[in-house]
Amino acid sequence: MIMRLEMVEKGLVEKLKLVSEEQRRIAVKVACELAFQACPVEVPIVVESLRQLLSGNRLTTDQVSGLDALAAQLDEKYFDLQDSLDEGQNLNLEGLQLFSQARAVSALSLAGGENSLMTATEAIYEASSAVDDGTHIFKAVLSVLPES
Repeated sequence: MIMRLEMVEKGLVEKLKLVSEEQRRIAVKVACELAFQACPVEVPIVVESLRQLLSGNRLTTDQVSGLDALAAQLDEKYFDLQDSLDEGQNLNLEGLQLFSQARAVSALSLAGGENSLMTATEAIYEASSAVDDGTHIFKAVLSVLPES
């Protein structure tokens, strides 16, 4: 199965395949931190989960479930807003912000879950989708991975 990240940044996926689980976790933390710097979500579960992730701890299943529910809620608001637009009308700033927040929360949920290559690449992909320029996140993630 091809990973979404492979479609936009194949070299990064190849590098993630070669590094240790711990190095992948560091890469994911960097991606999540940058996503939330660009797109803050001031909700207690997000603030606490991000703090926990950045301090090197795994998230509880309740936290992951709560983050998944929040991401779904943000996505639903985004889709409702998109559906309410007239043909030819562009999404406004609020809609774009909802989309970005949903992607950042989704990245955090993935980052706090299992430690697999698939979840790491998905978390980085989601984080990159939360910002205007995903290459900024890809470069930052590559910079924390060891040279091979």
